[in-house]
Amino acid sequence: MSGKEEKMEREFTYTTPVKPNLFVLSPLQPKGGWGVPPDKLGPEVCLATSFSPKTGQMVLNVKEGPIALNTTNAVLSIKQNTYFYAGFTNQTIYSCELNNRSSNNDNIDLCTDLHPENAKLNFYLLLMNGVRVLLTKTVAFSTLLTIRAMLF
Repeated sequence: MSGKEEKMEREFTYTTPVKPNLFVLSPLQPKGGWGVPPDKLGPEVCLATSFSPKTGQMVLNVKEGPIALNTTNAVLSIKQNTYFYAGFTNQTIYSCELNNRSSNNDNIDLCTDLHPENAKLNFYLLLMNGVRVLLTKTVAFSTLLTIRAMLF
């Protein structure tokens, strides 16, 4: 570490503790790979953001038991004066914990706002918008042809 980094590290160690924000991130499914088990996709990540102090232990809860990771290699954000750390494993992370905070691997369903019971109504509304656009184009084109016929 350079002298400036050591000075910043010393100054920052005396601040009040900040609880982390934890996120469990899973890899995306490969194209056409919908039968691939989660353990074969690649590393899963527990991302801890905006926490202090630097020292701590991140616990990744996986099928075979908890994995403890030391956060002494966490990166300092100079703007926020907090640390960031990513814990990786090739196993499925069910939850992760750091500084008495935890996060579950509940997949956020992006389709929760969709209502299949309104699918028929949505289809008719889309169809009516299409008919409206087609009618508007027809009237505009007809008006242009009429004006052209009058002028020439």
